[in-house]
Amino acid sequence: MNFSGPQSLFQHQSGRVIALGRTMLAALFLVSIWLDHSQPAVAPEQSYLLLLFYVLFAVGIAVLTWRNWWLDARLAAPAHLLDMAVFTTIVFSTNGYTSPFFLFFILPLLSAAIRWGWRETALTAAALVILYLTAGLLVAGSERFEVQRFIVRSGHLLILSLLLIWFGIHQRRPELFSAVDGLGPSPDRTDDPLMQALRLAMTATGARSGALLLDREGGDQFNGTMVSGGVPAPVTADRPLIRHEQTNVALFALPRLRTLSRRAEGWYRFRNAARLLETGFFEAHGIDEGLVARVNTGTQAGWLVLWDLTDSSVDYLELGQEAGRAVGALLDREALLSAIEQGAAARTRLSLARDVHDSVVQFLAGAAFRVEAMMRGSRSGQQVEAQLGELKRLLIEEQGEIRAFISALRRDRELELEEAVDELRALAARLARQWNIECRVQAAHDHASVPIRLAFDLQQLLREAVANAVRHGGAKRVDVAIRAAQDQLALEVKDDGSGFGPATGGKLIEPWSLKERVDRARGSLSLVSEPGCTNLLITLPLDGAPA
Repeated sequence: MNFSGPQSLFQHQSGRVIALGRTMLAALFLVSIWLDHSQPAVAPEQSYLLLLFYVLFAVGIAVLTWRNWWLDARLAAPAHLLDMAVFTTIVFSTNGYTSPFFLFFILPLLSAAIRWGWRETALTAAALVILYLTAGLLVAGSERFEVQRFIVRSGHLLILSLLLIWFGIHQRRPELFSAVDGLGPSPDRTDDPLMQALRLAMTATGARSGALLLDREGGDQFNGTMVSGGVPAPVTADRPLIRHEQTNVALFALPRLRTLSRRAEGWYRFRNAARLLETGFFEAHGIDEGLVARVNTGTQAGWLVLWDLTDSSVDYLELGQEAGRAVGALLDREALLSAIEQGAAARTRLSLARDVHDSVVQFLAGAAFRVEAMMRGSRSGQQVEAQLGELKRLLIEEQGEIRAFISALRRDRELELEEAVDELRALAARLARQWNIECRVQAAHDHASVPIRLAFDLQQLLREAVANAVRHGGAKRVDVAIRAAQDQLALEVKDDGSGFGPATGGKLIEPWSLKERVDRARGSLSLVSEPGCTNLLITLPLDGAPA
């Protein structure tokens, strides 16, 4: 296998680090007391023999487990017990600066914390303290027994144990996939989300091949994609890849029918691969050894399979679980972004339909209203040339207004309230000529900035309100008032038409087109209508409608 350096050699290899640390610690201690002729102070022959055995044991464990995750997991507990036993016997045979008291005490604690969790760390600390106290009481009264040293060391053990247990309880394991966006550049959303997620997991774990399958139909049929030898291909599975529902991730070696997983309390669990896994899937695709993990999204469940790993170890149980979570998070994010895009497209279609209705359609309705009046006049002998000229001017003005609005949207600028009011007054004058009514705009001398989208909404609301007043109420006069107060803009429209009729239950029929635009702008609408007077009050936030 190829390694880029020490970081690759020990990345995700806690068992390898523990084995190497044990070997170095045992060898260093043996050399140090050999150079110090005053040590061992008690039972030198037995101490040398024990240390020599411990050094050979440490070297043997390191060699056997260096690239064998199965043996590393199998021998973890026996090696842990031997570390504790050596600590108990060796600390009373050496004194002075060569004593390995703290190092031999910390090694089992750190091993327990790294391999299992805070509960195992607490049990290890308690066992070490009890063993030390017991051994101390057994040798108490001998000539070489130092009560003061024994008491001080006991206090050190107790305090250090409590600190390590506390850190074990409150430690926050660094999640490799805590934020999918932080793992690299944002994925290209034109690619298949399954392939993006699979490549993300393969990159993080160093796997050269992998597969990602999801349940798309709510049954046991899983479909997905795989990458083997750098070539992507579709893949399917007829049943779950892990048969035990409580197992979320497992390392496997099919030639020897081995699997390694974790119990809920953190201990390793060894099972026959034929009982835990759906081996037919792996055999069909030539997968002998690797990692399989559950994947869950908001709406789907599936499996992540990684093989051709750079250098697997027991650490890959936690890494695989994090990879499964990251894949689910990425797929959820892609689904959310897709839903947001679809929602934005739907809102854009509705907004465009609304704008076309409130501007072009209403203008054409007003133009048709004028043409009908001119046709009646022409039949009675009236001259309509001047009216046709006026209609032509209205068409040109409407065309110019649409062009100006498109240009303003491209600049995405804000208007001063006075500028927005001037545009409303110009529009009111055109609407008055278009519908042959009186239409006036009054405004308070307020100072505020109006987003271009809100200014356009005001114009469209005025168009629709005037068209409703004339077409449905037969109004001849429309008065408009606008004012700004407390980060809101109030638009009041009064007309002298027949008003809106009541709907079922006596409630007034609200103009749906106005209500829809006001709701989109996060505003409010109130309507008071009676024969001869209709009062429409619209309140809009000055920060404008959402994009």
